[in-house]
Formats: sequence, C-alpha cells, structure tokens
Amino acid sequence: MASSTGHPGAVSRETYWKRRALVLAAFLAVIAVLAYACSPSAGEEGQQNQAGAGGDTEASPSVPPEEDSESGNDEEETEPTEDPSPSEEPAEDAEGGGEEADGDGDGGPDGGSGEAGGSEIAAPESAEDPCRPQDVVVSFDFEEKKGEEQQYPAGVNPSFVVEAVNTGEQTCTVDVGPEALEMVITSGQDSVYSTSHCRKGDTSDERQLDHGRTHRYVIDWARERSFSDCRGTASAVGSGWYHAELGGTYSGGADDLRFRIG
Repeated sequence: MASSTGHPGAVSRETYWKRRALVLAAFLAVIAVLAYACSPSAGEEGQQNQAGAGGDTEASPSVPPEEDSESGNDEEETEPTEDPSPSEEPAEDAEGGGEEADGDGDGGPDGGSGEAGGSEIAAPESAEDPCRPQDVVVSFDFEEKKGEEQQYPAGVNPSFVVEAVNTGEQTCTVDVGPEALEMVITSGQDSVYSTSHCRKGDTSDERQLDHGRTHRYVIDWARERSFSDCRGTASAVGSGWYHAELGGTYSGGADDLRFRIG
C-alpha cells in the first residue's frame, strides 16, 4: 500500500521475483517469435534446395554421347580435301628452264656431295693435297649479263663463267675438270646437257691454288643436246627457258642460273 508521503511502499520478496519471472518470460517469448518469423519454413527450404539443384543442372548440361559421336564423324568426313590443283610453274618449266629444276639441283650433286666430301677430305699439308670443300668458294654466273632476264637471241650461244678461290691458309689442289665440277643444263624435267657426257681419258683439271688465289674459266654451250651413250648425231635444242647448275664436291653454294634462248 502507498505510504503517506506518496511513494510506493516496500515490495515483498515474493512479489519482486514474480515480477522478474514475468519480464523474463515475456522477453523469451518475443525472441522465440522473432526467430520463428525469420527462419524459412520446411516447404520453402525444400523448394530452395530443389531450385538450387535444378540451377546446377542447367548451368552445366552434359552433351549426349550421340552428339559427340556425330560431331567426331563430321570432322573426319570434312578433313580429307581434294588434291590441290597443279601449279602453273611446271607448265612454264616445260617450255624451257624451270623452277622444277631448282628442286632437282638441290637434291643432286650440289646438295650432299659437298658436305660428304668435307668430312672425307683431310686438311691439306702440301700443295698436292686436295683442298677441303669448306676452304673453296665456287661461283657460277653468266659470262655476260643481259638485263634482268638473261636471254640469248638466235645465233648467240650461252656462255658461263666459273671461279674457284682457296680461302684456306694452305696451298692445295682443286679439280675443276668437266666431271669434278659438272655443269648440267635442264629444261623442266628434261636433262638436256652435261659437261661430263661422253668424255674420254683423264678428264681431271687440277689447279694448285694459294691462299686467296682464284681460278677462272668459261664454259660455252653450243645449244646442242648431249648424251651419256656418246651417240654420234648432234641434236639442236629448241627455243625456250633453260636452267644451268653446277654439281660436284666443290660446288656447294654456287648459284643456279635460268635463261632463255631464242
């Protein structure tokens, strides 16, 4: 009951703890209601799980085996292509000298012989010893330049100049004979002329070269076909493009020449 001063009177211990228990119970009830409101229901949780599982499935679809198989077959079917149409260069070579002969020249005596000889020939110790291929530089060119496209009119025979220089320190011997340094003339796939055809006796032409010394000589071609069987009849060649190259142990690095005769 209230005191005479207007202030509430003293509360008994039992009433005090009852009030504290009611306040605590009310507080716990509020917490429980809030927790229930924030947590999803079982149905919503199941729908979310199903939606998550479905999303993963849609994000990484697997390709059916049939599609893989069909895709592989398509690639195998489209991989083979028709044979490429032949280039026009062989046709041009058929008229005369040709680009086709360039490949033949690389595979001929120019290619492997020089390096093979380099491994077989020892370093010279005297002037009579053969020079090593790596110590000899051979150049091959037209004797007379006739513009960008080398052409010889009727009645004018092609002529070529060969130069061999010893770059080694030791004086040594180089064979510049028609067989050791063979000049071959072709027209497309047709072998027309060779300086080594139908030679009798000793065809060597050995030259002793000091360091830095150059030996120069000229080869004339009379526009006639040569034969390895030494037949007696001469056969003149027709007008067109031709290709000349050097072969032999010391010919590595020499240029191939293309020209036309009228």
